Amino acid sequence: MTDDAWANFIASIDPVALERERMRVHGNLEHERPGSRQDHEMRHAHDWLKQQRIQEAIDEDMAGEVHRLQLTDADRTINAHITEHDRQLEASIAAYRARKAAA
Repeated sequence: MTDDAWANFIASIDPVALERERMRVHGNLEHERPGSRQDHEMRHAHDWLKQQRIQEAIDEDMAGEVHRLQLTDADRTINAHITEHDRQLEASIAAYRARKAAA
């Protein structure tokens, strides 16, 4: 912006209108003050929402832990079944070898 353009811009500003714009008030600002009823309600709503999000995170963690425990139990059951199956299979093989050796 050139010096002339800047000078014209400054000259076009009405100081009274500018101050009126700067100091204008839209409605009652009392509700925005700390400690007001709306301020208290907003803070309470914010705290409630924060607690809800914390609880959701805890619930997700617990659900993940329950799922992990269920998988662990399933693995134990499968491993126990496989171990028993392996024992039976080994016993069957040993019995077969004994019959073949006896024959």
